[in-house]
Amino acid sequence: MATTVAGPKGPRELYRIAKKQASWDPEQIPISEDRADWQRLTAGQQEQLLKICSLFYEGEVSVAETLAWWLVGMPDFDRKLFLVTQAFEEAKHAEFFEIYFAQVFGTVDTSKYVVGDYKRILVDGLRERAKEIGRAALAADGDEGRFRLEKALVVGTAHYMGILEGVLAVTGYDYFDEIAAARGILPRLLEGIRQIRADEGRHVTAGMDYLRGKCAEREEYAMAVREVFLQEATKIPAATDFVFQPNAFELNRDRMLAIAYQHFNQRMAEMGLA
Repeated sequence: MATTVAGPKGPRELYRIAKKQASWDPEQIPISEDRADWQRLTAGQQEQLLKICSLFYEGEVSVAETLAWWLVGMPDFDRKLFLVTQAFEEAKHAEFFEIYFAQVFGTVDTSKYVVGDYKRILVDGLRERAKEIGRAALAADGDEGRFRLEKALVVGTAHYMGILEGVLAVTGYDYFDEIAAARGILPRLLEGIRQIRADEGRHVTAGMDYLRGKCAEREEYAMAVREVFLQEATKIPAATDFVFQPNAFELNRDRMLAIAYQHFNQRMAEMGLA
């Protein structure tokens, strides 16, 4: 199998970091302590918080269920090693939100919040990217087959580590800071988000490193990645509006939208496409 010449933050180094830093356990966080803060929120605030946490939970379940196809298709052994740690971490993220719902929110149908563009990006679109990687991996014979697999990995990584993790999720972390950290509430939610954010930072770093290299190798890949990003950029305002209904925490919608585009532009620059 091919291997990568890893730089300071190449996949092998990120794998080493994950071995040391990814040992946090959702079951060890005293999540139930947040219930008192939850009960003091207004009905509208509870609805808004349920919405964003439901999107995170459903997204974490979706990525945990589909990441196996990246492992199957990735020919680079160093990147395979890192993806193993990523799969473990995605499962823990889903577990954290599962416990949070059980101990703080109670029984909630999280799927009812996964609608429109969120459903397409978080669930349906991601599954189709994963299936394409799987189909290509099972038929990756000869130069044409290997090219199809590599392109599927590039496009899938742009969707997953680029848009889903690198734009939507990181904007969500900023949202949690705005509604909870700034108000001094829900400390256990923030503790879990801090751990998740550290894990996801490694995922995004690995994904951007992979895409930067592939986009530099082939203009066709750069065009495909740019198309994914520009297509999703048009959906950001509608997605933001969905989260802000109701805007019970009285956040500045335009400011949060600007934060989302800031993350978008940062990812483009990291891939060498800005």
